[in-house]
Amino acid sequence: MAKNKLDLLYKLESEKEEKLRLNFIQAEQNFHANQQKLNGLNDFRLEYSQQLHQKALQGLSSAGFGQYHAFINKIEQAITQQASTVATAKRVVDQRRKLWLEQQVKAKAIAKLIEKKALEQQHKLAKAEQKMLDEFATNIFMRRKQAQ
Repeated sequence: MAKNKLDLLYKLESEKEEKLRLNFIQAEQNFHANQQKLNGLNDFRLEYSQQLHQKALQGLSSAGFGQYHAFINKIEQAITQQASTVATAKRVVDQRRKLWLEQQVKAKAIAKLIEKKALEQQHKLAKAEQKMLDEFATNIFMRRKQAQ
């Protein structure tokens, strides 16, 4: 493969890697935001449960207790839904991390191939230069020998 084709391929694979890296970062941010929402819901449930406990100590009607309990159940449903969202977001993060790392390996392999081709080219040039210097030295030696 010609050097410019490899360079183009490396550029395309690097751009794809960058896009996958950004997708991974976005998925991570989404996961953390959803995790914070879940933590907030858990804190809210705890706070509301503590309020219920305080009201119960002060004396709470059965209707009031029912309302608190119903609201806490709604919070728990929201927590269950949010926990599911967090689990999905975590799977997305893991999937995008895997894709990004696989693409990183591809891009690095192409970079290695480019490096290898460049070294081969340097060796060819060095060998050609050495051959030319050997021929030059041989010609000088032969001229001196003929001149004697």
